[in-house]
Amino acid sequence: MSTQPQPSPVEPTVAPLTPPAVSPRANDSLQIVTGRTMRQALIAARSTFGEKSVVVDQLTGPGGVTLAVSTRIPRSTEALREMRREAAALLKVPLAPKTDPVAPAGTTGTNTQRTPLADVERRLREHGASKKLRESILEGIVKVKDDEAHPLDLAADEIAKQFDVAALPLPKGETAVVALLGTTGVGKTTTLAKLALRLSRAGRRVAMATLDADRVGGVAQVKAYGDLLRIPSMALRDPKRLAEQLALEPDRFDVVLVDGTGNVQKDVDALLGIGDACDEADAKIQLATLVVLPATASTAAMEAVTEAAAPIAPLGAIVTKLDEAQQPLPALEHARSSGLGLAFLTNGPELGPHFFRADRARFADLALIGRIG
Repeated sequence: MSTQPQPSPVEPTVAPLTPPAVSPRANDSLQIVTGRTMRQALIAARSTFGEKSVVVDQLTGPGGVTLAVSTRIPRSTEALREMRREAAALLKVPLAPKTDPVAPAGTTGTNTQRTPLADVERRLREHGASKKLRESILEGIVKVKDDEAHPLDLAADEIAKQFDVAALPLPKGETAVVALLGTTGVGKTTTLAKLALRLSRAGRRVAMATLDADRVGGVAQVKAYGDLLRIPSMALRDPKRLAEQLALEPDRFDVVLVDGTGNVQKDVDALLGIGDACDEADAKIQLATLVVLPATASTAAMEAVTEAAAPIAPLGAIVTKLDEAQQPLPALEHARSSGLGLAFLTNGPELGPHFFRADRARFADLALIGRIG
């Protein structure tokens, strides 16, 4: 009985194409790789061009997958964008709209799909990432040797490396005096109450205080929050009085949370005075300050605050008003460039639900989806 010869399986092929004359870069950096499946095409690309090859664009269809592969790592978002233009010309497909570089399969009526790497770049740009940050994250992604990992997951890992987390000092045998510094209207007092609630729920003995002792409204607001949370509150008119109280009753409070006046320079001087008074009274305290940066503020406004607070060496930053900001990343980047770790994030007025410990997963949420997930 005769048998019919079985067709041999179609192997992935690699075929360089001549790039458009207007794109000289493609002449030595872009190649076309085809395969029956995405995995086959990726294996072919890696085996032919090396582990550092980057998929710039792709075309899927009934016959398989075609990849436009770069033999160079794009070192900037501009280089990536130019590569994408060249790749689209090679694949003879239109570029996706600027508002959505990654079109979900089946939603556009075409058989094209944008590279996920371009989606990462778009998300970072939309949420306010600087050119330097975008380049750092993209370069980190393409260096990872993991065929199964999605670029968004790799991006989240890279974003997590960009920002430091600041922890509050809660020393045993001492009272932590933690002051919030920032201009008027950035949410200092509400954030102070949120932090007080968090600490009291954790079993800490907390008191609230304000440096805005000469303004009736300032004292009343802190007192109102204190009454609501059943936490002692006080107006700091005389630093010596607080120092003497902490020296006489060293175990009364674990944490004294201090609200600033809105005049950062004035508050820095007052806090330095409190530190000196506590030293003279031999009160065992650890003084720390957190700069409050609203995500809605301009870079100039944030710089003015951090520069004014510099003499007291702030421990870290709290980013507020994330629910009001379309681009949350500039505030995070400013904290980083100022040498400040991020302590807390707030995204609304409610004391409990809208207050978060800063962590690396939330940094990724802000960078990739623009909000805390």
